Amino acid sequence: MAQKPNRYKEMERYMTYALCLDAVLFVLYLIVAGNGIIWLKVILTLLCLALSGALLWFLYATKELLRQRSLWITVGAGAIAVCLLFSLLLNFPSPNKYKQPKQESACFVTEQI
Repeated sequence: MAQKPNRYKEMERYMTYALCLDAVLFVLYLIVAGNGIIWLKVILTLLCLALSGALLWFLYATKELLRQRSLWITVGAGAIAVCLLFSLLLNFPSPNKYKQPKQESACFVTEQI
């Protein structure tokens, strides 16, 4: 007897993959923001917010947003979005502006002719 496919389990699996990808993007954002690569920080911010928003919108569209069985996905996507927004507002992590750039040593080799 063939088992009937459980649509919720399938949706939950894909949502888990998307949530893990969103978490990886957020960690990459933190690393890039700490190193001061602005253009990549902007791209990762947009991707992370878009993915979190898409997850929350999909849960809302399927009427799973506040159900007990999908609450962990809702909280996970919302937490990543809130942490990202706070990180942007507080400008944390940011490169150390007091760190002195490395200077080239002034050793010159003179040749004798």
